[in-house]
Amino acid sequence: MKYLIIEDETLAAERLREKIAEQRPNWQCIGVIGNLSQMEKALSNTAAELAFVDIHLGDGLSFLALEKLEISIPLIFTTAYDQYAIRAFKHNSVDYLLKPIHNDDLQSAIKKFESQKESARPEEDWRNLLKSLKPNYKERFLVAQGEKLKTINCSDIAFFHASGKHCFIHDRQGKEYLIDGKLKDVVVQVSPAEFFQINRQFIINLNYISELQHYSKSRVKVIMQPSLPEDGIVSSERSARFKAWLQGEIT
Repeated sequence: MKYLIIEDETLAAERLREKIAEQRPNWQCIGVIGNLSQMEKALSNTAAELAFVDIHLGDGLSFLALEKLEISIPLIFTTAYDQYAIRAFKHNSVDYLLKPIHNDDLQSAIKKFESQKESARPEEDWRNLLKSLKPNYKERFLVAQGEKLKTINCSDIAFFHASGKHCFIHDRQGKEYLIDGKLKDVVVQVSPAEFFQINRQFIINLNYISELQHYSKSRVKVIMQPSLPEDGIVSSERSARFKAWLQGEIT
C-alpha cells in the first residue's frame, strides 16, 4: 500500500509516518508534500492509493484547492482546528484525524479505509464532504483595552501583524491590539474573500489596500492604509495565489 502525506510541518509529518509504520509496517510512504502547488501536482498524478491531507497548509486551505482537482484516491484529512464542520466528516467515507493524532484514532481511520477500499467511491465521497464543509468565519474579535474589553468587527480590521511571539490587530484608525494565538490560527478564522496572508508577518484586508507595486522576482509589494509597520512583500510562493485572490478567485 502506497500513500502520501500532505503536511507543511516537518515534525508533524514525520510523527504521522512513524505512527502509520507502527500499525502498517508494510505500507510505503512515497512522498511528503508541504504546500498547495506541490499538493496539486502530486495528487493529480500519483501512484498513491491513499493520502493523509492537512486541511490548513502554510500557504492556504487544502480542501479549497482540492475542489479543482480530479482525484481518484481516498483522502483522510488531518486538522488542528475544530471549527471546521467536523461532524460532516463522520457522514462520509473519508475520515479525519484531529491533531495531536492519537494511535487509536489513526487505527480507526485506517480500518475504515481498508473496509471501504473495495466498495467506496472516494472521489464522490470527499467531494460531497467539501460541499457540506462550510467554515463559520468570525465577524469580530474580542480585545483588551486597558482594563476594559471591546469588540472589533472584521470589517474594521486593516491587517493582522505577527511580531516575535505576539500577534496584533491593526484597525482602520491605525490602533494596535494584542490578541491570543498566531497568524496560522487567525487565517482560518477570517473570510478568505476579504483576508489574505501575504507572508509570515501579515494577513491583510483587501479593502485597506492602498497601492500595489512590482517587486523583484515577480513578487508584489503591498501598501496599506493605515500603513504596515514594515514592508509588506508577498512571498514568492504566495504571489500567484495573491494575484488570483485580487481578481476574486479564492483558493
